[in-house]
Amino acid sequence: MKELKKYVLDHRHDQTAFQVLMERIDCQPQDKVYGEVNTEQFSALLEQHRRFQKERYYE
Repeated sequence: MKELKKYVLDHRHDQTAFQVLMERIDCQPQDKVYGEVNTEQFSALLEQHRRFQKERYYE
């Protein structure tokens, strides 16, 4: 997971890698407690993903 997260952050336009990361996160047990999250980095990644999706939709 750690390597996949790093890859997604380094390759923000790789839609397939992002989907794989989201699927793996979904498959994890709900009662698992996660460590601290860099909210600025996550917010930036999420916003960039949304812009990318919007750009792809309007092409």
